[in-house]
Amino acid sequence: MKRIIDFVVKHPVAITALTCFLFYFLPFKPKPFGDGEYHEGTIQLIQYVLNGFQGDVRVDKGLFTLFYYFIPYAAVFYFKKQMLFYLSGVVFNSMMICLAVNYLFKSFEVLHFSNKSKFWTLMILNLFPIHVYYAMGILAEAGSFFAVCMMVYFWVKIATTKLSSFVDFIFLATAVVMLMGFRPNLLPFALLFLIYFVFIKINIKYKFLFGGTFIFLMALLTIAEQSLSTTDGEFKKEVFRKQLLWSRFELRDEPFNWLPQHGEKDVASSDYLNSLAKRAELDSICDFNKFDKTAYYINWVKNDIIEHPLLTLRQYGLKFFQSQSFIISPLIRSDKSDAIKYGVHIYINSINYILIYFSIMATVILIRKKKYQVIIPFLLLWGWSLIYIFVFHSEQRYLFPVRPVVVFLFAYYVNYYFDKKSLNKGIAVN
Repeated sequence: MKRIIDFVVKHPVAITALTCFLFYFLPFKPKPFGDGEYHEGTIQLIQYVLNGFQGDVRVDKGLFTLFYYFIPYAAVFYFKKQMLFYLSGVVFNSMMICLAVNYLFKSFEVLHFSNKSKFWTLMILNLFPIHVYYAMGILAEAGSFFAVCMMVYFWVKIATTKLSSFVDFIFLATAVVMLMGFRPNLLPFALLFLIYFVFIKINIKYKFLFGGTFIFLMALLTIAEQSLSTTDGEFKKEVFRKQLLWSRFELRDEPFNWLPQHGEKDVASSDYLNSLAKRAELDSICDFNKFDKTAYYINWVKNDIIEHPLLTLRQYGLKFFQSQSFIISPLIRSDKSDAIKYGVHIYINSINYILIYFSIMATVILIRKKKYQVIIPFLLLWGWSLIYIFVFHSEQRYLFPVRPVVVFLFAYYVNYYFDKKSLNKGIAVN
């Protein structure tokens, strides 16, 4: 067993690469180009550059995702084949996932985790390889996974050792801005992280270096989006209102309906239909009275939460314990037996529960050891992601960027457990 553990621990990147290769041939994958926004936007960005920085670029969501896919798309742009765009994106995603796992395991090395803890961490990571699943599509998830793994490594190095250099702070700031660029909904976390960094006990020159890099990159990203984006601001407000309202109705009448609701009539839940009806009602009121729709929606949602506290608590509880179940929606819609459907759903969520449980235990240990500087940024990311899921958007993929954090915390607790077990065994022998 020791030889197996040692082999696995020495080759986490190779094992991840093999998992990516095998996963490509499995029948279940995300939609190749997602909703199309990143695919179309990246092609338009390349054309924008080739046309002397002129033209229109579709930027519906995170702009940095277009820069991310610019690299593989540019390599095959000459052929202008959809399949080549897809394959280049998948290969690039797989490479970045491998690099992300490398960063994650380097953070384990910084803290001198045992081989056993590394082994079990890689096992739990691959028992439900959602990070590899997302790498199989032109989506923002692979990039955000890389950004968080990079952030975890440099933060652990900075917070726990005296070996950090100027470059580490630049990379840390870059990772945080990249994450926000992939997932703009994480802007509050990025700002909280910046504020937290200002107040921690660290050399003032490093504070200026991190803050300066952070602000400079944020300014570049903002200027780039303002220059490139042709998306109407009202469009984003409309999307926000839809998401906000759906979040209030999801799991309301049908608390165990796991399917994502995107208008498919054959699987539309009563919750989804009620959400559509409420949207029409609120829009009608706003049109008649000339109210600001976004403000009116926010006020209605706030009052609904206040008026239905127990319902809200139940919804939030179910959302917290519902993992990435929507990826098996084709299975749930199929004529397979309920045993298979529930079995796969329970399996996926069991992995999620294990990670959550051990992450909470690791958090308690870190707090007991007064390792506040290590844990607080991770709790900020996890906390804001949960708030966003609960209030603004119910899709679990918006919680996915937290996965490297909970995997790291899982590894921390497992290492703590094995260290304590070895210590007790040594005392018993003596």
